[in-house]
Amino acid sequence: MSREKVIIKRVERYDTTAIQDFVYKAIKTLDIEPKPRAFIKPNLVQATRYAEHAYTHPELLRAIFRALRESGAADRVLFEDCGLMVPMRYAYRKSGYARLCHEEWIRFLNLAEAVHDGTIKVQYGQIHEELPIPFIFAQDGIRVFVPKLKIHAQTDISGAVKLLIGLIKRSVRLHGHHYDLDRKIVDVLAAYPPDLVIIDGITLGRNGAGCPDPYPLGILIASRNAVAADALATHLVGFDPAKITHLRLAAERGLGPCDLKEIEIISEEKIEPLPLGAFNEPDINSLSPYIRYFEGQVHDGKRCLGGCIGFVAEAIYSINHYRAWRSQEKVNPSARFLFRLLDQEPHQERPRPLGVVVGDYKGDIPEELRANLIFVGDCARANGLKPRTHLKGCPVFMARIGFQSARNARLLNPYLDVMEGLPYHPCLYRRTIYARVEQGFPSFDEKELRRIG
Repeated sequence: MSREKVIIKRVERYDTTAIQDFVYKAIKTLDIEPKPRAFIKPNLVQATRYAEHAYTHPELLRAIFRALRESGAADRVLFEDCGLMVPMRYAYRKSGYARLCHEEWIRFLNLAEAVHDGTIKVQYGQIHEELPIPFIFAQDGIRVFVPKLKIHAQTDISGAVKLLIGLIKRSVRLHGHHYDLDRKIVDVLAAYPPDLVIIDGITLGRNGAGCPDPYPLGILIASRNAVAADALATHLVGFDPAKITHLRLAAERGLGPCDLKEIEIISEEKIEPLPLGAFNEPDINSLSPYIRYFEGQVHDGKRCLGGCIGFVAEAIYSINHYRAWRSQEKVNPSARFLFRLLDQEPHQERPRPLGVVVGDYKGDIPEELRANLIFVGDCARANGLKPRTHLKGCPVFMARIGFQSARNARLLNPYLDVMEGLPYHPCLYRRTIYARVEQGFPSFDEKELRRIG
């Protein structure tokens, strides 16, 4: 039985020429069948001025676009739908992808607004039996996954296997996004596996997936198999691939190996992994001095890490990162005036202790927190106490938790940022640029492209 090939190379910076050469050689080494069309899925969870490491780097995408063109894929379609309640049009523009697509003649498919007029069956699906998709994805083409490698509060690692959560239509995206998140991830991978994976590990994202801090990892990984690529990436950042639940489940479903002995690693130089446990997720109560976290039992003892628990951690990471950014940022007088109106200047913070409860908590809650409690999730309760705010849902999305936690704790609120919020309005109503695909999207308009660039 042949082993899955995974290519790894030391790349210290986003040098377009060097990356293009790596991708072109990877396509040849991995025997990727040339096709006239390519579908490229990046990782664009959000794009703000304080979250530049949350998405696949534009220069990496540029190199991949050019390598694919050299390999015969003249028709290249970039597709994505971001999260965190950021309009996709805004993230597309803010990330630099709009200008990039214009310069490289790439078609962009905004999944948040696309018509999902087709379906794909999920073989042996455990959460999804089928998934709605735009019909174009049923057509022939090279499927290219380009994830940003990150440490993740819900899954420990976020790479190629988890990338396709962004393919799921928004109306069903949160279905099963709780204790069954790992099975959900595997279902989507089974339905739409890649032909080529290029993992952006030049900078690793840590301390939150939505606006992570960069760690200079300096690697690129290529493979035909998402599970094998993630297994090697996981090993290199100090995790045991067999202990990453979604990788183990994917391997059990026959979607790829997570055992390094079953992987053929191709490298020009030896790259040593980081120490085991280098990026283990800390306890949620260690993340903020102002937010206390209380976790009770939910769902017959199943820990809801892929739902409210992980979203609480990500919300606190987001608040911490935003507060650190704002404490050093110089803003123009107009923005400063608006920030002051909203009590969102750093000197206007008046932090007060906040308690966040997930699940059926049976323990004691300190008296000073009882007047400022947030219950997160339909199943949240705490010995008959009444919360100040109860966020209903299963799960509750991270943006709602982040907004309410910052508000109740009187901390700077990333969702009240006037420098990001004001540009949302034109992005919600501006016509975005898609290329015509049979009966799909309007064709390129040069005036529009210049205006959004």
